[in-house]
Amino acid sequence: MFSFLDRTGSTYYEPIRDLLETWVGRVPAEHRAGVVGNLMSGDDKFESSLWELYLYAVATGSGDRVEIHPDLPGTSRHPDFLVHGAVPYYLEAVAVGRSPEHVAADRRLGDLEAVLDRVRIDGVTLMFHFHQLGPRPVPAAKLRDQLVRWLDSLDTEGLALRTDAFQVGASRPTFRFEDDDWILTFEALPTKSRKARGSPLIGIRGAGRAKGVDNTTGLWRALDSKANKYGTQLPYPLITAVLSNTEFPTRDYHVSAVLYGLSASPPASVINSADLHTNGHWRTTNGWRRSHNPNVVVAASLNLHNLSTVTPTLWTTLDPAATIVADITWADPVSVSAHDPQSLG
Repeated sequence: MFSFLDRTGSTYYEPIRDLLETWVGRVPAEHRAGVVGNLMSGDDKFESSLWELYLYAVATGSGDRVEIHPDLPGTSRHPDFLVHGAVPYYLEAVAVGRSPEHVAADRRLGDLEAVLDRVRIDGVTLMFHFHQLGPRPVPAAKLRDQLVRWLDSLDTEGLALRTDAFQVGASRPTFRFEDDDWILTFEALPTKSRKARGSPLIGIRGAGRAKGVDNTTGLWRALDSKANKYGTQLPYPLITAVLSNTEFPTRDYHVSAVLYGLSASPPASVINSADLHTNGHWRTTNGWRRSHNPNVVVAASLNLHNLSTVTPTLWTTLDPAATIVADITWADPVSVSAHDPQSLG
């Protein structure tokens, strides 16, 4: 993406390109090449690198001095930043990523689609739904050959004369493929022009069934990966900054459940930790923990096009023994005194 922005002449992307160039230009010279290299490392790396650049920009923009990859006593590891605010704090960036299983499944699906996309047919195209993705690559050549034989058996002239073929709920010729836990369906549709030649085999594609929304597992994984990475006896508090660009938007109630655990009462009203239904990042049925990590910043659905309009949220432990960082002006604090978390920004 960064390479595209760097070379495109489109005026649409000019403000975005100018903003990123300004931010990169503010990074100390000794770190600048590494920042640019990370931004050019591919889409997955780009998102997490953009998040780190964003954090550096807003932290320095608030007037604080920021060290990049500061030294820590007793370890060779380096947090992303040390922010010298009224209360100095370490700032560690992390992006909610997909699990390796999901990445591998998407790759298998992409390989299948690449094979099918090379097929061209006349007078008809297919609506493709994937209901279940198998644990191993699908035998794509076998599927392709079966599809072509099925299409050869169809009355494409009759299909072209149907007036209801594109209506929701219409009955269409359907081919179902099941093999090694793969479940796929293909529905035949006429092309708009009966004279069309060499149409793509797949015209419409998508998931074949509704999916449950789970935005908490990724948050858990991201927070756990950073909570004790540098130990618990740090010179300054550690703030974890999470970018959560999930398929379905991450809501404040997802974040609250992960941080404080679930209970019948709002987090601020829970007196006895044993009343929790589930454990949280900060509070478990055994009491408070992770006081060295007293704040969490979360940005949901932050991307190149809304960098200046989306404000991250600032979450704070309720542990009375923790040293809180209260002067983070670039994130909106959240109150958890009610069932629905309320932004105070």
